[in-house]
Amino acid sequence: MKNCLLCKKNQADKKGSHIVPHFLLKRIVNIEGKSGRDYELGFVIQEFDTTTHFGRSVPSDKLDEVFGELSDQEIEENQHPFVVDNFFCSDCENRLAQIESEYAKTLIKSEDKVYPSGVRSELGLLFWTSVIWRISINRKSGVELSKNQNEILRTVLDRVLKKELSEINYEEMKMANDIQKISYKLIRCPHYSEKHATHMVFHPTFKKPYSLIIDEYIVFFAFNDNYSDYMDKDFFGIQKEISGSPSNKIEGSEKILPISEEKMREFNKKLIAKIINQRVKKLNLFWDELYISLGGNGRFMPEEIKRELFAELTAKEKKLGRRHNLDDLEKTTINVLKKYES
Repeated sequence: MKNCLLCKKNQADKKGSHIVPHFLLKRIVNIEGKSGRDYELGFVIQEFDTTTHFGRSVPSDKLDEVFGELSDQEIEENQHPFVVDNFFCSDCENRLAQIESEYAKTLIKSEDKVYPSGVRSELGLLFWTSVIWRISINRKSGVELSKNQNEILRTVLDRVLKKELSEINYEEMKMANDIQKISYKLIRCPHYSEKHATHMVFHPTFKKPYSLIIDEYIVFFAFNDNYSDYMDKDFFGIQKEISGSPSNKIEGSEKILPISEEKMREFNKKLIAKIINQRVKKLNLFWDELYISLGGNGRFMPEEIKRELFAELTAKEKKLGRRHNLDDLEKTTINVLKKYES
């Protein structure tokens, strides 16, 4: 058995570890009306592929609605991408759980202007550091921090986290050079997930700072206070909010900038449109290259064929869990191109 990825000393004996804390993950992927574990039903959207996962407690009628009949192999291979085995030891799992439980209490509080979340900024920094680091080392989000950045965050977490919150030395944190180089901004739309579907997106382009959209939070996580990416680039219409959001460091209370439901809805609308556009571009490039390899005339697949391909891919009669994945892309492409064999 390999060693724990956090302490690097103990054996990684813990199973069912959540890369994303359960109190946030359940608001993104759990089926309606269920907040416990094993009720997840989620989709991971990539450039070409869309994979799905479901908890063992999801009712069979719900699975049938989304997938139709599932094979024994599909059930056997079903795995949540953000629930892992043998990443951490039991001691480190407990250390991470301590800060998660404390931070979860901040969901209760909200105001209509910049407000203190209810935890000190040192604890907030530890919590968001742990989330960013775990997502990065899991390698399932499409974004990874640099090797050096991962090690900085791991070292901070391993050195500072204790078995009990009361044992954390906050004064020592304030003197640590590596911790002083970390800061983050938080934008939140309180109670948004009570009315709207939410998601998790670790933005692949913005790295100064890294940008994580998770449930009703938008997190900007910076090394060396570097927020330069937002000086000359649009970030789905919230530049003003980013600028007005306070930077959280190791001092005082964690501060959060709230935004309206309408603003968050517009933000998500632009974000999703960007994701769709990226997939369409990739599909167009794939089909053009395929067309050339099959001996087609010219450099581009005719638009009439592409329109038919898109129509087939988005056909509503297909079960939601069977759409937009590699298997669907392969079958659809073959079936449509057979009509144009000549």
